[in-house]
Amino acid sequence: MKKMTILVSVILLMVFGAKADPPKKVILTYKDGKLKIEAVHKVSDAKKHYVNQFVINVDGVDVKTLSYNSQVSNETQVDEVLLDLKKGSIVKVTARCSKFGTKTGKLVVE
Repeated sequence: MKKMTILVSVILLMVFGAKADPPKKVILTYKDGKLKIEAVHKVSDAKKHYVNQFVINVDGVDVKTLSYNSQVSNETQVDEVLLDLKKGSIVKVTARCSKFGTKTGKLVVE
């Protein structure tokens, strides 16, 4: 019975894992006090399956969380945030999919 439970669990993980579509890439740019975040996340319906959250972390501290109810296009989720960042600051943004998975992008401010 234990082997059967493990087998069923593995099959379910494979099925749901194949269906999972976390963001593929998170691109960060910083210019003139604005942090631009672009999460590449191709979907067929941006109202039902989308990047629902960006968590912005600067030098190891979460500074802002942005939440969404849909994606701006079937290809990407994009946003800009005003932030006063110092040269050398390390910015990480984690994009979370409404269905499953996350992806993190990183930028060192120049």
